[in-house]
Amino acid sequence: MQKRKNISWFLGTLLMMVSVFLGATEAYALPVTGIVDEADEKSIRGWALNPSDPLAAVEVKVVILNQTSGQVAAELYTTASQHREDLAAQGTGTGDYGFEITVPWETYGNGAYLVEAYAAGQKLSGTKVHGVGVTVPVTTLRSLGTFRTTAYCPCRQCSGKWGGRTSTGTVATANHTISVDPRVIPYGTRLMIGGVIYTAEDCGGGVKGRHIDIFFNTHGESRNYGSRSAEVYLVP
Repeated sequence: MQKRKNISWFLGTLLMMVSVFLGATEAYALPVTGIVDEADEKSIRGWALNPSDPLAAVEVKVVILNQTSGQVAAELYTTASQHREDLAAQGTGTGDYGFEITVPWETYGNGAYLVEAYAAGQKLSGTKVHGVGVTVPVTTLRSLGTFRTTAYCPCRQCSGKWGGRTSTGTVATANHTISVDPRVIPYGTRLMIGGVIYTAEDCGGGVKGRHIDIFFNTHGESRNYGSRSAEVYLVP
């Protein structure tokens, strides 16, 4: 009898713990939607909304990365609670889920910067590019998700008899050429990886599916790069 009571107590405790865990997980993984609308010389603007609780203010983290080096220049925090008439007119919630954050661009130095935003661990749409002391085209980058990235060079070990020639007839160039699976990424597609804009010009026998091989000038550089997971952006 005592054994049955112990088993019942254990099962009851286990079910309670699972219930608490699932409730906490659901509260953490809010189904947040939103976008970065604009990044200009003064501020970054956008909106973020939790559709399941439109009245709740959503915390937003804005990440600014140097496009050339891929290094994080700043992480800024704000709350998506500003009223915007354009959002209210859409009929979703009250329209009180806009955000705007002032950015001290001059402290980051000249260059092109990527602007991304996150809420509840989810990346918002609308990655922007802003130039400080340089002119950059006004564009919105679209994330293709995370790919496995590796590296290769013109040595025989990496490229065999092909050397620096690509499958499309061009000469492979560092910081420009990538090898892709053309069934996934068509030749000629421009992608940004780690702040560098590449062009899909090559393919390889081991490059299949969501895998991208990045060209480097030397075997030492390719070995140092190794294998990494990286978010890949489509450049219009």
